Amino acid sequence: MKKINKNLIITLIAVFTLSLTGLIIAATYVNLGTADDFAILAGTTITNTGSSVINGDLGLSPGTSVTGFPPGIINGTEHITDTTAAQAQTDLITAYK
Repeated sequence: MKKINKNLIITLIAVFTLSLTGLIIAATYVNLGTADDFAILAGTTITNTGSSVINGDLGLSPGTSVTGFPPGIINGTEHITDTTAAQAQTDLITAYK
């Protein structure tokens, strides 16, 4: 009788643990859409104050002020007030909600 109870408890713990795995994965993934390609995405101003190296795209919309590049380095594409930056902003707002 004790062996059956022990096996039942182990089985219930395993099922419970595995059922939570899907919830944990679902809770940690956020679909950023086109905003996922951006290392920096801002709405008004981007200011760099040193020798930063940015690996990814830089986007700004609807603002137009980007300063500090160079000396900062961008290993990606600059999207300043273009349709790509605007779409990334829309996708970011959707992901935030």
